[in-house]
Amino acid sequence: MKKSKIILPIMIVVTVLATIILSQEEYSEVTIINRILIIVGAAIVSSVIGYFLLGSDVDKVDPKPNDNTANKINKKNSGRK
Repeated sequence: MKKSKIILPIMIVVTVLATIILSQEEYSEVTIINRILIIVGAAIVSSVIGYFLLGSDVDKVDPKPNDNTANKINKKNSGRK
């Protein structure tokens, strides 16, 4: 799975949560410009963190061995006992 398929939903969730939190009565003194900057900054920071924490793509992982190669490996390992 590509990272971009995961990063976009992370940004959306962070944006929605930041909007909900900043719209509470406790943060009424924060101006609208500062709220927008906080929300955009939170979305960007979360996407950058998510990009680095997701690791490499699954496509780069070695393919599963087929039955023939798995049997050969098992026969080699059983002879070493």
